[in-house]
Amino acid sequence: MEDLIVAYFRALSSFFRYLFQSILIEFIGYGAGWIVCKVFTLGRFPPLIPTEKERTRISYIGAISIVLLLLAIGVFNSL
Repeated sequence: MEDLIVAYFRALSSFFRYLFQSILIEFIGYGAGWIVCKVFTLGRFPPLIPTEKERTRISYIGAISIVLLLLAIGVFNSL
């Protein structure tokens, strides 16, 4: 019985990890990363139709930008 519960929670955590990666990093991160890349490269990167590797890179740039923005808000809010 205990093994069944452990397997259930592993499957549930795997589902939430997939959900986190696909929704937050791909959708929200891509939008923010696209804007950040366009601003810092003066419109040269990313192309209109990015490859899968470029799309992943843009998504991670966006996710990192969001985290840095939230950290900056937290630091400057406590002053």
